[in-house]
Amino acid sequence: MKNLSFLFSLHICFALCFTSCGDDATDNTTVTDFTIIPGEGINDLKIGDLGSQVEIELGSGYEAFINVGTSGNATYNYYNSSIGMDIIFGQHSSGDLDINTLPIKSFYMSDNFNGMTTEGIKIGSSEEEVISAYGEPDEIDFWAHVYYQGIIFSYDDNDNVQSITVLEI
Repeated sequence: MKNLSFLFSLHICFALCFTSCGDDATDNTTVTDFTIIPGEGINDLKIGDLGSQVEIELGSGYEAFINVGTSGNATYNYYNSSIGMDIIFGQHSSGDLDINTLPIKSFYMSDNFNGMTTEGIKIGSSEEEVISAYGEPDEIDFWAHVYYQGIIFSYDDNDNVQSITVLEI
């Protein structure tokens, strides 16, 4: 079994940064319905696909962000604040890498994201609904439930889903 909880902390840091960053991206997305697939991706966009596939599969409106840490490594992301989705490409040595050539590592959905899993779980679903759909979590980290099938649900103070992370298993 993999310990995936460290990724949750990383995603929370990104979410806090991006929700406080400047202006929202213009939402020109052509996708209106999103299906979250644990351990795989969103709709036809999968973990491992290159950044160039984002606009092809999900439409435009995604801003590229590059955060350079104190170690000199940079985390590359596409973020669309209008739909509440962050696509993470992972860490690389900082430099002039083209985000379109990097593989997707995970997806982070929050705020007004309008998609759901095939089991009907979405932002705002209750913890009870998540457990009914997925069973008891494989790991509980802070206020999140980690499922080793490649999905993490975090909860707000009312035990409703606040964010969903899809990552490779």
